[in-house]
Amino acid sequence: MSLVWTHNIGVMAYEWKDVTSKIVAATTTLPLGSLISDDNFGLFEAMSAIEVMDPKMDAGMLCNKELCKVSSASEAISRGLLPLNPSTPDIVGISDELLACLCTWLDGHSLAQTVLTCLYLHTIPSIKSTPLAGICNAALKCCDIINDVIVSSLCYEEEDFVTCTYGYDTDPGLNCGKIVASLREEIDKRNRQKDSLSEVETALVQRLNFWKQFLVLLNKIKEFERRNLDSIKADVESLYKCITEARDTFSLGTQVQQQEGGVRRMVGFEYLVNQRLLASSPPRYIEIKSRTDSCVYLLRVLTHLELMTRISAITTLSGIIKFFVRFSEQSPCVLSRSCLFYIFNYRTKFLGEESFGKLVKQEIRKFSYPISFLTYFNSIQKISEVLEDFLDSAVMCILDYIHTMCHNKGRQRRKLGALLPDLSLLYSKAEGYDKFLHALLMSSDSSADHHHSYSCYVLFLIIEVMIKYLLLGWELELYTIHEAHYIYCYLEYLFSWLKQSVIRAHEQCLSGEAFEKRLVKRNKNMKRKKLERNHQMVLQMAEIYQTISRAYVKAFEGFAIQGKLTTFLDRPFDSEVTRFTHRFAPFNIAIIYTRRIVIIDKLKGGKRHSYSICPFHMSDD
Repeated sequence: MSLVWTHNIGVMAYEWKDVTSKIVAATTTLPLGSLISDDNFGLFEAMSAIEVMDPKMDAGMLCNKELCKVSSASEAISRGLLPLNPSTPDIVGISDELLACLCTWLDGHSLAQTVLTCLYLHTIPSIKSTPLAGICNAALKCCDIINDVIVSSLCYEEEDFVTCTYGYDTDPGLNCGKIVASLREEIDKRNRQKDSLSEVETALVQRLNFWKQFLVLLNKIKEFERRNLDSIKADVESLYKCITEARDTFSLGTQVQQQEGGVRRMVGFEYLVNQRLLASSPPRYIEIKSRTDSCVYLLRVLTHLELMTRISAITTLSGIIKFFVRFSEQSPCVLSRSCLFYIFNYRTKFLGEESFGKLVKQEIRKFSYPISFLTYFNSIQKISEVLEDFLDSAVMCILDYIHTMCHNKGRQRRKLGALLPDLSLLYSKAEGYDKFLHALLMSSDSSADHHHSYSCYVLFLIIEVMIKYLLLGWELELYTIHEAHYIYCYLEYLFSWLKQSVIRAHEQCLSGEAFEKRLVKRNKNMKRKKLERNHQMVLQMAEIYQTISRAYVKAFEGFAIQGKLTTFLDRPFDSEVTRFTHRFAPFNIAIIYTRRIVIIDKLKGGKRHSYSICPFHMSDD
């Protein structure tokens, strides 16, 4: 249907016209596979559009308005449906349900339709129960800190986290110190009567202690200091104990009641109050996690936060990158990923203290030992300017790579592909700087060699990113069995280039160390620092992975020749060439050399087809 409206003496009139037949007629002119696109309505908008009048997508079609008892906290209080001084079992149940709602929010749903369905959070000053008021203040403050950390880290996508709060203020108006003090006071008051506490009162103390510890932990992450990492680890262990104890007393709190029509009822909650507040993407059915599931979810978050604290023991850039890759393999939630990157890049310094430029410089010195890094050349302005510009560019690319590892795996692959052009530009810049510095240094000392000192490290980084890009395709199950042959063939090729880059770096190190020895002999004031390198280990691992990839290639060739693989049939919009081009499209940067990948077509008597692809540019100078 089409809406046409006109103005008539200041009054808006609506005239509906049926355009169904016109739309159906228009579709007959579109060939198979075609789409209509407009400047304001492309594929992204089409995928994010809401299908009006479909109950699964249009919240207005749920037709359950009569099931929502109240529309606000004030209405609930006036009608006597929101007790301001609830019983202890009710407070325990409210605390458990708040935690379940918080975990559901972190799982990708909106805050308004999860945590903020608790009516007590909208009227905290009216609450007469001090334990409940403390829990509500702590829960709101936790949501406020979590939102700040996740938004600041930018490690989320629309499917991970909903930032929109629909105008609700998550700041309770109290700082963390006051909220923690009020919770501690309630805990101490009950602990003084520890021997006479009932089982449900003990459960309440556990909840108060949990919210206090959780708020303290989140605040330490937000106001991060490196010296607090041990304290953060201790808080994580304490929280782990709190949740484990609380899990055994879930039955003591008031439970959620499932009523007719699947409606949940719980004291202090109205789950339908915000259901018509649509998210930026098509609304999903909001199913609040069970208390047991939320407990499992939070324990997993704490496990990842404990792992996060181990980053302080790493001192090298290669170790940091490896740590982020390994952390990503654990499939952490958006909060864990965001907290890791937040403390890593706190105030744009490593753990808030060390310059990233210094880390990158140490790593390149360890990898290829550029002679331009020697203090002997610090006084030469041209060398200092080139070095500073290169390090600034390298830091940006490396931080982008690390940041990519903090996204969910589905997004990582796309972002790695988008990172390759930036790395290619960095490689071109590094190669130009190598040539410039080589000529400059050779003019003063014929034994100086700066060939490939910067570029071989950037090349090593590019190959690592390309390998990760291809391997993520397997993790995400993007490849079909027909593509396995050339994926592994290309991996074999990349590991071969990885070895070449490491060998070149090792040769450059030997040349740089020999040059430094000569300088030390001529200048007695110079001191030589010996660096430990792991070139041999990297070479051995690359050799192992290359051998494995080669074995897979031979295996799939054999399977194809023997007819053990299902046949790939070319179809409209889908052929082997199309898939091949699509899989390696991000690698089409700075093409100089080509690589022939052999594809066996068993339908044509084992005939070999070869396609040309190229990963990167590397000169032989």
